[in-house]
Amino acid sequence: MSTSSAEFRAALDEAPARPKAAARTRQIPADNPEGRSPLVRWLSVITLGLGVFAIVTSELLPVGLLPPIAKDVGVSDGVAGLTVTLYGAVAALTAVPLTALFGRTDRRLLVPALMAVVVAGNVVTAYAPNYTVLILARILMGFAHGVFWSTVPGSTVRLVPERQSVKATAIVLSGISIASVLGVPLGTYLGQQTEWQVAFLAMAGLGVLVMVGALLLLPALPAGGASLSAIPSLLRRRPFMTALLVTCLTMIGHYLAFTYITPYLERETGIDSGLIGVLLLVFGVAGVAGNFLAGATVARSLRGSLIGAVGGLVVSMVLLAVLRDWEIAAYAVLVLWGLAYAALPVCLQTWVMTSAADATDSASSLYITCFNTSIALGSLLGGLTVDHIGLASITWIAGGLAAAALLAIVTVGRPRPTDA
Repeated sequence: MSTSSAEFRAALDEAPARPKAAARTRQIPADNPEGRSPLVRWLSVITLGLGVFAIVTSELLPVGLLPPIAKDVGVSDGVAGLTVTLYGAVAALTAVPLTALFGRTDRRLLVPALMAVVVAGNVVTAYAPNYTVLILARILMGFAHGVFWSTVPGSTVRLVPERQSVKATAIVLSGISIASVLGVPLGTYLGQQTEWQVAFLAMAGLGVLVMVGALLLLPALPAGGASLSAIPSLLRRRPFMTALLVTCLTMIGHYLAFTYITPYLERETGIDSGLIGVLLLVFGVAGVAGNFLAGATVARSLRGSLIGAVGGLVVSMVLLAVLRDWEIAAYAVLVLWGLAYAALPVCLQTWVMTSAADATDSASSLYITCFNTSIALGSLLGGLTVDHIGLASITWIAGGLAAAALLAIVTVGRPRPTDA
């Protein structure tokens, strides 16, 4: 049954009930989280958060290392960007069916198995002798990505008592934002100071820690499973579908520009290549601040947080385009961009879970499909833009897409006569 526009506005303007709703509607309860020690419970939550950080960082790591990767495997920057595009495409195409396929698999076994795939993919990427092997390794990792991200939110609320589910979910989901805004800059810096392969090996090492932590700390978590039969109902819900639309527009815009931010800063703003890693670290630090800021503001107004985050993305893209010849301005714009983008995954995931609290795994799998399809499309469109139009165009196009997302949020949230 679809949700009315009035109900949607109420969900968007009130404090999110995402984790608690999910906890109330899950089909299989947690294995008595009250009976486990607080230390073990929170170490389990942190393990899942580190897993999210590791898998998202692994996905986006090529972003800051495209030039050296392209040089080593003998392809252009645009072609090297396919290491992000194809990863995202595979994750998007397989998230729904694979989440349904493994829906009843014990999460205590599923989490380390998925991380083992990520570890193997990172190791093969680091030692890939040519572009073909590199791409195959990235595709392998994409299969694990969608399932991991789809099932983790629902599993998190079962690790702790219901009264603590909000805090636990916020910790795990922060791994997404922190990976996007801090993991990539740190990986870029590490790769630039050593070799780009070292960054991927570091992610493999983190993946091993998550595997061990999951095996030692997670309780038995038999799952109710994501059902394909729930999807048609979700697709009829206006709030949920609008959340997916905004996800697509903002993520395509962001990754269209962000995938090629390194060559953009080098060639359009004239920033020395040796400073790129430092600048991306600044972007990351701003992003961490934005992530925690979003956690506070979302609790007060989801709609206001969305407007602020997407509006910040629009402004930063326009300023970067207009002021690209002014090097010092680029520093300030990267801070704004980091603040705005880091808030988006928190806001969007909250929106999705709030509008589909009765089908969280299925909703998350569709969200992941849209998110990763958008990453793939964004990096693909960015590559085509770079190769055929020019680097200077990517920020204008990204800003236009973000502006369309902002219009969708404002329009959907506006009262209409038919809502009365």
